[in-house]
Amino acid sequence: MKKFLIWTGLILFLLILLIWFGTPWMLSLSVADYDGEISVSGITTPVEITFDARGIPQVWAANEADLYFSLGYLHASERLFQMELVRRLSAGKLSEIFGSAALGTDKWQRTVGFARKAQEDIRELPPAERDILNAYCAGINAWKSSKTILPPEFFILQLEPEDWTPLDCVTIMLYQTWYSHSLRNFDSRYRDLISKLGEDLHSVLREYKSWSPSTVPDGILSSLFPTPDHTPLSMSMASNSWVVSPQKSTSGAALHASDPHLQINSVPGFWYAVGLHSPSTNILGITAPGIPFVSMGHNGRIAYAFTVAAVDIIDRVHYPYSGSDTTMILSTDGPIKLRTVYEEIPVKDEASPRQVAIRLTADGPVTDSDSTGVYAMKWAGYDFSTAEIMSAGMKLHTTTNFAEFRSRVTRLGALDVNWTYSDIDGNIGYQLGAPVPKRIFDGAFTQRSASDTGSAHLGYLSMENTPNAFNPEQGWLATCNNQIVSPQYSGFVIPGFYDPYRITRASALLSEKQMFSVADMTPMQMDLRSGVALRWKPLMQKGAVKLGESALADEIADWQGDMSPEKTMPSIFTRWWHFMNREVFEDDLGENWSSGSAVLEEVISRPLNSLVDDQRTSDKQENLIDISARALRYVLDSYSEKPYGEMSTLKISHPIGRQVGFLDYWLNLSRGPYPMAGDDGSLMANFGRYDAESDALRSFAGPSMRFVLDWANMDEFSMSLHLGQSGNPFSPHYDDFLEPHLRGETWRVPFSKEAVYANMKKKLTLIP
Repeated sequence: MKKFLIWTGLILFLLILLIWFGTPWMLSLSVADYDGEISVSGITTPVEITFDARGIPQVWAANEADLYFSLGYLHASERLFQMELVRRLSAGKLSEIFGSAALGTDKWQRTVGFARKAQEDIRELPPAERDILNAYCAGINAWKSSKTILPPEFFILQLEPEDWTPLDCVTIMLYQTWYSHSLRNFDSRYRDLISKLGEDLHSVLREYKSWSPSTVPDGILSSLFPTPDHTPLSMSMASNSWVVSPQKSTSGAALHASDPHLQINSVPGFWYAVGLHSPSTNILGITAPGIPFVSMGHNGRIAYAFTVAAVDIIDRVHYPYSGSDTTMILSTDGPIKLRTVYEEIPVKDEASPRQVAIRLTADGPVTDSDSTGVYAMKWAGYDFSTAEIMSAGMKLHTTTNFAEFRSRVTRLGALDVNWTYSDIDGNIGYQLGAPVPKRIFDGAFTQRSASDTGSAHLGYLSMENTPNAFNPEQGWLATCNNQIVSPQYSGFVIPGFYDPYRITRASALLSEKQMFSVADMTPMQMDLRSGVALRWKPLMQKGAVKLGESALADEIADWQGDMSPEKTMPSIFTRWWHFMNREVFEDDLGENWSSGSAVLEEVISRPLNSLVDDQRTSDKQENLIDISARALRYVLDSYSEKPYGEMSTLKISHPIGRQVGFLDYWLNLSRGPYPMAGDDGSLMANFGRYDAESDALRSFAGPSMRFVLDWANMDEFSMSLHLGQSGNPFSPHYDDFLEPHLRGETWRVPFSKEAVYANMKKKLTLIP
């Protein structure tokens, strides 16, 4: 018996060892291939794919079909699970694998209707772009079917992904145009705050901030904005990008820098870098897996990048009920009947799918209702063909000049972005890509009535009248999600949710020097001086003086506003700025005082005395210095000194590892924490959520990529990604960019074939 127990224990121990070490080994078979020759079905000629030391591929194909097949193959090999999640998220099919916990998300995605509209529009896709999509999807499916072991997430979830189709790509493309706006969409938050804090807030939210520069320099558009012959427009996650003209460049060529800010606290990274080369296509840059074109990069003739524009392209429309029948609503044409469509959502572990009723109006889907009527969402994305969006995106690859560029980036539907442009001839430019609604009502951040003829939506500005700039006299252009134009162009501002802070620092740096080299660009992208701190530290200092904290007041005065990890002043400022919200808004918003952070700048810039004054104190009219002192007193009494790098940290979690800690440890899925410098007002952007109880600023968004191009030498193009090229934790390229990227190191990605092959570390050949 004793011997039996010993043998049983030994076998059990060996079995545990086999599972512990054997399962990761088995899952490692799902890693992408980086060298050798592989026979695939779906191409007509051999394709060479070179990889550099960080796994960035450059594809060399004899024709377009083989080129995009190879791109699909590469995307699937490194990001198949990410692609599966995005495909399901876009179409509202997450519940099928995650159960009822994802049902709310699926219902919303079905209500907005990305897949529904894509299905309607895809028939309009031109044959050339349809062929590219077919080839791209064939490449995805070829890699998927060639692997007996798929990436770990598929094994854990016991999920067998369906084949990819062009409809999947078109749906994702439409969703991405929504996503670009959602990163800085404060529409519902503004509406809620206006209802609670009063109409005075509404007026200041629409005001132009004269202290914060606009992207398009004053005067450059005066001839492009004719006075409209109809009623004028209402007076009502972030990125950086800038371009520098040859006259300010030491190389004598244009310079281009970009660092889009996206979520960085989750695996994998958003972007996949790639070079695509064929007889008719040569382009290098970053792609979003699931979409077959380069979102930002250069093609040897032009370079382009974007930031979120944050234009208000969504309206809330109230349709009153017509009588007691809640299916009948009133429009300007009189009573009309709501249209209802029904969709089924499969839910994991449920025998029958859930049926969802989606009510539709002429403006868009109904998102909620009350006793007076229904509320519809008019999103600009409903007014543009998804097929045209996909077609225009693909044509960016072969664009050669600014006129072509403008015509293509303004056909990307509701993609709510600012585009920066540079080219090999030394030109620089800017184009607003977002559609600009022509509204004749004075409530961009509130709502309009569908039955009121005086609040109609009159379409969008034509491309000729959209904000743009070309070779400005100042020699540079910059966009940091800031105001696009000043009111003097046509007597109006374009309503939006603009960031006023980072552009102040970018403009200062670009204005203070006569000449720039490529070596100046990355230090600018890593600059830690906060526009928020520079604007508001004088108020914090006055609060310190009022408290009698003279030493602290002197320290604040000497501080240059840099959010450096080794300093304690950034920690004090972060806490003070957080609790300024409580001191300003708690009397009006109660426990929800932190929601006022979205409008704190506007309220204290005026200041709006009705909000600054504390309603709970009848014997005194508080001013901003009183408020500042109270917030600072609380900070000094409640917290000890702490270097900013201890407060501000980044922890990168895998979606599955976040839910199952054992898997996170076993498969080594997550990374960090790392100290994070910067804040949401510095060019080295660090967007974090401050938790007062733990005194921690938890970073969630920041630079997802950086690139710098000097047109004097395209083979010295540098690009750095957050995390790595692969989403597979067993890949050598899962996180090899991460720590160098956080340190601000650059990575050279050449363009010419000779330089690419000289830089090559591995080569994969796909054989028909």
